[in-house]
Parts: sequence; C-alpha cells; structure tokens
Amino acid sequence: MTTEFVAVPASLTAAETIDRLRELEPDAETIYYVYVTDDDEKLVGVLSLRDLIVAKPSTCIATFMFAEPVAVKTDASEEEVTELVARYNLLAVPVVDAEGRLEGIVTVDDAMDTLMPQTSKRRIPRLFSRSGTAER
Repeated sequence: MTTEFVAVPASLTAAETIDRLRELEPDAETIYYVYVTDDDEKLVGVLSLRDLIVAKPSTCIATFMFAEPVAVKTDASEEEVTELVARYNLLAVPVVDAEGRLEGIVTVDDAMDTLMPQTSKRRIPRLFSRSGTAER
C-alpha cells in the first residue's frame, strides 16, 4: 500500500479539482483515479480522470463521481486485494480503515507482484530502458 494518492473534498467543482491536482500531483505516486472524501476523510466516491476532464468546469464533482467505490479494509489479505483488482479491472484499489477513512491505495502493479514468484520476476526482461525507449 502507498499513502501517496490524491483525495479531494466532494464540494469541489471540476475546475477546482483540476487545479488541486496540479498542486498535489508531485506528491502522488500515481494518479489513476481521484478519490473523493468527506470532511472526516471518509471515502465517499471516486472519479476517473476522463470524467473529470470532460465535465463542465462549474459542475460539482459530487454529481458525477462514482459514489460506491470498491475498497478494501486495512486488514485485507494480499489475495483479497489482488482478486478485487482482477474482478473489477482496476488500476488501483483504495484502502480504508474500519470507519471508512481513506488510508492509502494498492496499485495494480503492486497487487500483481504478489502473484508472481520471485524467480519469474527476475526472468521477465525489461521492456523499457531508463531513457524511455524500448530495448531490443
């Protein structure tokens, strides 16, 4: 789990959310989804970047967020997280505590790492070099 994610209050507009992303982006490991929280930091929704970008700037994000996001509790097993990633085809799964407060996220690459044996990980060739071009 990483605690480097982006969460915004449900009261923001689409334009305000995009501005907040510009401020917060350097702190986030990945921005697959934008998590929406209430005043108590409880997870109340999730936004796709696509929906955020195409929304009218003045639209409140609470009106177009997905209000029932799939999430796991902090005590979920690696298998449970991986199963949810696969079942719902997610790029990241939010992790919440017993009260529903957003604590972090598990990204798809971290979830898949739990499935692959260590020996297989060493044999998989690097697809891209550090320069960003494909290795041959």
